[in-house]
Amino acid sequence: LEPMTGTAPRADVWVAVEHQPGWGDAELARSGHDVRVLMARASRSIAGPPDADARRRGEPPRTRVWVGYVTDEPVLRVGTVAHPADVATWDLAAIAAGSLRTWGAPDPDPLLLVCANGRRDRCCGHLGGRLADALWCGPHARRVLTCTHLGGHRFAPTALLLPVGALHGRLDAGSAADLLSGASAGTMRADTLRGFSSLTEPAQVAEAHARVETGHLGLDPLPVQLPGADRGSSGASTLHARVQPSASAPPSAPAIGVDLVRRTDPILLACGRQPEHRARWLVA
Repeated sequence: LEPMTGTAPRADVWVAVEHQPGWGDAELARSGHDVRVLMARASRSIAGPPDADARRRGEPPRTRVWVGYVTDEPVLRVGTVAHPADVATWDLAAIAAGSLRTWGAPDPDPLLLVCANGRRDRCCGHLGGRLADALWCGPHARRVLTCTHLGGHRFAPTALLLPVGALHGRLDAGSAADLLSGASAGTMRADTLRGFSSLTEPAQVAEAHARVETGHLGLDPLPVQLPGADRGSSGASTLHARVQPSASAPPSAPAIGVDLVRRTDPILLACGRQPEHRARWLVA
């Protein structure tokens, strides 16, 4: 199987906008300044009919929005707007600078967003939808949303764990439930990890390798040092990364050296398409 590590999209901030009717407003999903905006949906049995609570209270309908800052000290906030389209006017540069770090109210528990965007890839629509349905029947139902494009269709079902910004793939009901249970206890499973969105592709590969080598189970990514200001985004074909031990490791714990190589291989990017040659970073 193709290694999943290093395939997480880059983002320092994730914004998930609830839209229960579906992805009709999927054009609101956008990205820029390392901010990614997703459309999301909760279980209908939990969310209830759209705006039912607001109607009972005689209030105008409201839309829930989650904002996850995944760098420094990860934080997840939740609040409401009058309509999903309101988010389309939000300044992504300002969000990247921290304008929403104290917006809304803190959401203290891990949140899992499962890609079920059949408009982009039928594997995600089918497999992601089935995974969400299974999770919505379990104890974590209120902490699971389906969402639009997360990339990595070939690893469906894929999901995003907030607030740490960890992308996972090849999930099933058991591993996804374990992912949420572990996150609540402060641990991260490594076998389904694609990478942390706060890291570049080569750094994701090096971090995942060091995580397995050292047995690190923490939620936060291990610090990665890469040579060069571009951190591997140039035409370099090899890199040597140094991954620092976790803060909980003994003071004498050494850094882990990881040699990386950029290789071009045919990759099946989505269901029903022909493989395309793409370059990616791998452990040498």
